[in-house]
Amino acid sequence: MSPNTRITKVSLMNFRNHLNTTLNDLGTFVVLNGKNGSGKTNILEALSLFSPGRGFKNAQFTDIISKNQKVLSFEIRIVVAYDSGEIEIKRNFSLDKKNKNLVFVDNEKIANSQLLDFLNIIWITPIMEKVLLQSNTEKRNFFDRLIFNINKDHLKNHSKLQKLLRERLFLLRSNKYDENWLTIIEDKIANLSLIIFNDREIFFSQLNNRLKKTKILSNACEINVNHEISKIESNQKSKSLNEKYKLILTKNRKLDADLNRTSLSINKVKIDIYNNSKKNIEAKECSTGEQKSIILSIFLSVAKMVKEKNNDRSPIILIDEAMAHLDSDHKEFLFSELSNLNSQVWFSGVTKDLFENINDQTDFFEMKNIV
Repeated sequence: MSPNTRITKVSLMNFRNHLNTTLNDLGTFVVLNGKNGSGKTNILEALSLFSPGRGFKNAQFTDIISKNQKVLSFEIRIVVAYDSGEIEIKRNFSLDKKNKNLVFVDNEKIANSQLLDFLNIIWITPIMEKVLLQSNTEKRNFFDRLIFNINKDHLKNHSKLQKLLRERLFLLRSNKYDENWLTIIEDKIANLSLIIFNDREIFFSQLNNRLKKTKILSNACEINVNHEISKIESNQKSKSLNEKYKLILTKNRKLDADLNRTSLSINKVKIDIYNNSKKNIEAKECSTGEQKSIILSIFLSVAKMVKEKNNDRSPIILIDEAMAHLDSDHKEFLFSELSNLNSQVWFSGVTKDLFENINDQTDFFEMKNIV
């Protein structure tokens, strides 16, 4: 059965090493194979730019424009097919139009956040395999990106909050501000922070429940998240967390001005990932094989959550250079779960041999430094 959401055509112009590349007639599994530097990952990056944000490389758009000729823009087009029809989505970026970054659906301009109304794209990259060993900030960014795919308001709220935090610090550093205006900003910060806090709590509760049901090659993992905001103490026990946080923001004005940062924010969070529900072994202490199982189980669990959230609309999945690092058991497990998801999946890899288990249902495209 074909995925109910899939990309059937992709065209790139002036995108990194792809001056004019088109791939057609794309099915369930798409494999981009070829030597390093041939442009495999560049195609996956282009597809990731149809998710809100700057794609899985988080690159500045000015750095993406092809260096092989004197151009000031790039363009990506994809045709997305559903059971009921198809649409074309286009992304343009042009330096000669004051850094214009535009997205169109059937030639009508939409906002970045509206992309999630049409498709969900999630990905695994080599760097994500190291998330279990990274800082709390890196873990938070990793999971926030996953939450965006399930709750698109999370992205908008996160962006609004960062803007408000910067505005508050600017006012505090100026030493000349309207007290009432600063109070209004801090009220908004507190309100948005608690929304983000609740959205994260809901997500991790749902994810942990899903992880208990996910078939993996080792014990079911569990994730604990602790926000510093949730530990605020107050002499007035009757006050809500929102009210307590507003008082902290007011109290910390001088400290935050001196430090030029918000000393207590929703971004201060500790994330512990365990390899079992007993929480006696952290994932970072596990073997490489166990860590791969944990990352795969998290990724697949979120993919299922995305599908359920979107009325059974399958997410499109990008897997960059991951297969070479998986043993036969992990490959078999991954291919089986991906087939059950009924998602279109894009892989990149050096050789076709890495995908022999799925040869009969895969479209192969050999990259040869295409330009």
